[in-house]
Amino acid sequence: MPHAAILTLDQCYASTAAGFADILNVANSHLRLAQAPVSAYFHWDFVSAAGGPVTASNGLPLQTHPLDTRQHYDLVFVPSVFYGGSREFDHFLAQQAGASEWLLQQWKAGAWVAANCTGTFVLAQTGLLNKRVATTTWWLERQFRERFPEVDLRLQSVVTEDDRLMCAGASASYLIQTIRVIERCAGPVLASQCAKTMLIDVSQVSQIPYLPLLARKQHSDALVSRAQQWLQRHMSKRVRMTDLAKALAVSDRTLIRRFRAVMNQTPLVYLQELRLETARALLDSSSHSVEEIVVQVGYSDVSSFTRLFRQRVGLSPGVYRERFHMKTEG
Repeated sequence: MPHAAILTLDQCYASTAAGFADILNVANSHLRLAQAPVSAYFHWDFVSAAGGPVTASNGLPLQTHPLDTRQHYDLVFVPSVFYGGSREFDHFLAQQAGASEWLLQQWKAGAWVAANCTGTFVLAQTGLLNKRVATTTWWLERQFRERFPEVDLRLQSVVTEDDRLMCAGASASYLIQTIRVIERCAGPVLASQCAKTMLIDVSQVSQIPYLPLLARKQHSDALVSRAQQWLQRHMSKRVRMTDLAKALAVSDRTLIRRFRAVMNQTPLVYLQELRLETARALLDSSSHSVEEIVVQVGYSDVSSFTRLFRQRVGLSPGVYRERFHMKTEG
């Protein structure tokens, strides 16, 4: 039978660790209905470095078995862990040397290793992801790239696979990731049955629609701050670089140089992203038509805006609204 280990770390998300097992349990239910042999059923252990109870991020105690170097698994799952800030997370990762070494040995013995969200950092510490394709949660991209510059990080992907190493993006992507695991272990028919039973949308393959377009950079440059505020106020109007520079009483060249040094982009590129991010917010929460939103963010041609939106967000404005609009009753 496919034997899985769920590496249960302190402050892991209980929903991710237990949810992985829940979906495998659903897979077993379908196997029983199909009268499959017992040897086809999934079996799993919750494991941790010392065994015993591990406290999840929500305070729930999870009972675990101690890691056993003699026990080889077909699959190891590393759930997401609560991120409480860079210092706390650095301390957490420094304590995972033993877990990373165990993951390395399991992979060398033939296991698939699947890591979710912040769990990808624990997997990356093994060195196995170096020169291989991986993904992680989009909001920790910078931290991941700084720690693991040799990893071929493909942030646009919800789930990646490379040489029996499977990574997934932000925490809830474990749903899609587990369906992919079932597909690899037991085939697409069972995987599809599980996805339909649990209403898991496996068509979601990209993180791009979730990624912020506008860089949220902290800085102390007063000129750039004034430029950002001016662009925010005049976003719905036709903006020229000379108008912005004149309003700030500086030359075009000085403004572009200062803005690029702080924001790593020109003011007009920033304006484009500001308009697109504002349009996304309006599509998320307002009842305005796409045409009205286009005008509000400073565009006059719906077709050109739609092309730009699809290029940057990965979906058309209409499809984006269908997926993300927050509907209210009444």
